[in-house]
Amino acid sequence: MLARHLATIGDLPSEDYAALCALPGEIRSVPRHTDVLTLGERPSEVVLVLSGLLYRYSLSPDGIRQVHSFYMPTEAPCLETLYIDYMDNGLAAAVDSEIGAIPHEPIYRLIDERPQVRKLLWRQTLVQAAIFRQWLLRNSRLPAHACVANLFCEIFTRAKAAGLAKGDACDLPMTQELLADAVGMTAVHANRTVMLLRETGAVEWKGGKLTIRDWGRLAEIGDFDPAYLHLRPGPEPAKALRR
Repeated sequence: MLARHLATIGDLPSEDYAALCALPGEIRSVPRHTDVLTLGERPSEVVLVLSGLLYRYSLSPDGIRQVHSFYMPTEAPCLETLYIDYMDNGLAAAVDSEIGAIPHEPIYRLIDERPQVRKLLWRQTLVQAAIFRQWLLRNSRLPAHACVANLFCEIFTRAKAAGLAKGDACDLPMTQELLADAVGMTAVHANRTVMLLRETGAVEWKGGKLTIRDWGRLAEIGDFDPAYLHLRPGPEPAKALRR
């Protein structure tokens, strides 16, 4: 799964792919709404999403949750734990999920032996930083309907790159409350915004499944340009997405 994900953001020779697949690890089940990593924890393993959906979050002093990102199967949410001492945010399961836990030590040995793997792991952390910047811009500058449309476009684009989309649909198994915390709205406002987007005929989100009815329309509403995701091969130009 990790090898598959890294191959979406850069060139991964077959020998490096095989070396990644040979890494030791443990599969764990994580119940819905359970933390995988907590604030202040000192991780000794890299987390990989095998099934379900994870999200990163922080809590304000008065207990308000802000979701920073969602993570779908094949993605590694916290590769920075290889180089930081402790968590400054939390990682939790949005639904019943399975994760792979890969100890740091064999990864350290692998990146010493294989420079291209080191390059791609570093690239993945930089892509995460690019996504965080986009979320900051989106949540602070776009109107509500454009904000949610932009998020839906991102989720579908990432799912498609990971081979998780089926036709024009992909899984998005989260609650209205989680969506609201991701876009900085109340749950009521988020629900109304989703209904408004549905009325445009561009998208439908129901039963944990996101279905794109009109990609060009949705990308136009959300002012979506996939360049910040740095996927390989490169994304279509923004103008092409809006035709």
